Amino acid sequence: MTTVPSLTQPQAVSIMMEAHTNGLALVITCAQEHAEFYCETLKAHGLTSTIEPDE
Repeated sequence: MTTVPSLTQPQAVSIMMEAHTNGLALVITCAQEHAEFYCETLKAHGLTSTIEPDE
């Protein structure tokens, strides 16, 4: 929630549980510049993160 401030607590918990259960989760769909910032910030907190184009 600190890294992606638009997430609510229930959304953050849901994303965390999806990642825990499935090994990966979609965090947010947004502009590339924001995605790059979020990706680097998540990595700085020890989380694996990638950016993929929205299809």
